[in-house]
This record gives sequence, structure tokens and C-alpha cells, in this order.
Amino acid sequence: MTLLEVMLASVLFFASSTASLLTWSRAVAVLEADGRRAERLEGLEAELQAAEMRLRDPALQASPAVPCAAVRQALVQALEREPAAAGVVRQIATGEDGQPLRLQLAASELRRERAYDPAAFGGCSHGSATAGSTATESHAAL
Repeated sequence: MTLLEVMLASVLFFASSTASLLTWSRAVAVLEADGRRAERLEGLEAELQAAEMRLRDPALQASPAVPCAAVRQALVQALEREPAAAGVVRQIATGEDGQPLRLQLAASELRRERAYDPAAFGGCSHGSATAGSTATESHAAL
């Protein structure tokens, strides 16, 4: 084996080793990013569940004679009472009468949203008061 062949073999070995290490490092980086993303989603979901528990507080339950607008306002106040977790942006959209209350939580590029019908929480009634909450998930950039 000549010196040229040995040098060429070592260059090829070095190039293939480097390519393999880069491939593995990218794979690890992707797995870590997915793990962080899953943790952020779990955090947002836990925040939504905590908010829903605040909304289900028996002190907020109203009699059927209370208008839904008053119940909606009480729900908004209950949600605003607790600060959002660190790194989480909370938006509350009250909409118009008959429209569900929307709670949206966002952390970096992730967003979770729930819609709550005031009639499901407070005893008021209007035509479309059948469900307590609906959930949607989106992963759009903010």
C-alpha cells in the first residue's frame, strides 16, 4: 500500500465519520426539540385544565334567572384572577351574547384554544346551551 492510498483511505474515513456524526447530532437535536415542544403543549393543556377548574367553582354557579351576560362576566373575572404561567400569553374573547367565551393560550409558536358556553357553567339559558366546552388545537406561528 502506498502513501497516497493510505492518505486517500484516511480522508475517506474522516469524511464518512464526520457525515455520520452530523447525521446523529441532527437526529438528537430533532428529538430534543420535539421533547421541548411536547412539554410546552403539556404545560398549555395543564393551564387550560386549571382554568376550567376555576370556571367550575361552585361559587360561580348562578341561578337560572341570571342573564348569560352576567355569567359570562363572572367567568371572565374568574379567568383573569389568576396570572398566566411564565412564557404563556392568555387572551380571553368574550364575543357577543349567544357566542361562546374563548380562552386562548399561546407559548412561542404553539397555541391552544377552548370555547366555553356560559350556560354550561352558570345556569343561565339560551338556545344553544348544550355543551360545556369545545377544544381546538393549532400550531400556527404567532
